[in-house]
Amino acid sequence: MKSNSIKSNPRASAYGAWKLQLGLLPLGVTAFVLTLTGITLGLSLAIVGIGIPILAGTLAWSAARMKREQSRWIAWQAGGQAKDEPYAAHQLPEGEAAGSARASWKSWFRSLGNPLGYRAAAHQLLGFPIRIALFVVSLTVPLSVFAVMLAPAVYKVSDYLYGYVLYDDATMRMLLPPLSPFERSLVVSGIGVVLMLFVPALIRACGRIYAAWLDFFAGQPELAPPTAMSQPVQSPAMPVAEAAGDWLARAEAAISRYDEDARHAQSPQAH
Repeated sequence: MKSNSIKSNPRASAYGAWKLQLGLLPLGVTAFVLTLTGITLGLSLAIVGIGIPILAGTLAWSAARMKREQSRWIAWQAGGQAKDEPYAAHQLPEGEAAGSARASWKSWFRSLGNPLGYRAAAHQLLGFPIRIALFVVSLTVPLSVFAVMLAPAVYKVSDYLYGYVLYDDATMRMLLPPLSPFERSLVVSGIGVVLMLFVPALIRACGRIYAAWLDFFAGQPELAPPTAMSQPVQSPAMPVAEAAGDWLARAEAAISRYDEDARHAQSPQAH
């Protein structure tokens, strides 16, 4: 797991984390249902052989989806946006188009021995309650705080339309005795404004918690291997200069041969 996955990053956007967390519930429901169905069918039908490709395909799909999800959250932590990459089984050279289906089947069967597929399946199943909790927090907390900020407007609507005076019960009279009900609604609205200042930090904290949970199952993201030390490249100006000198030498030789032939052609006429 990444050591800095739960640390604060100033470039991580609260709005980006909020959008990702709102998408956790629909994507989580889909992943949970498909993973549970695939594993159940694969294990129950494995005795007749049909369940083996079902189980292998479920594990491969779970691993690919977990890696795509990890790339999105890593991009959020870095302050950018991720671009989903196609599954590796479809990234085949052009010369292997005829055996693409066979290569895909081989990659699925290899996933049975890959621990990443089992970790991905565990993430899809065990992470479902976490996705629900983060979705509820991301949806209800901002809406509730925003509703508290609208306390004066709610007071006016309730008073003029329904004749019901809010913030005039025994609790409010005990907490704010010298204020009128409308002034108490202003105090409540001020509390909502103060709470709204902490909502982005709460959303980012929830995003970092889920990113750390995801890294626990997905592991360290694969980095590109370091490039070998390149040999010193000759400056492009040197070959150009050499070619230009060679061209000038050939031109001078051709001109001298032309002059010599011209002199030889004129010498018999002089005699």
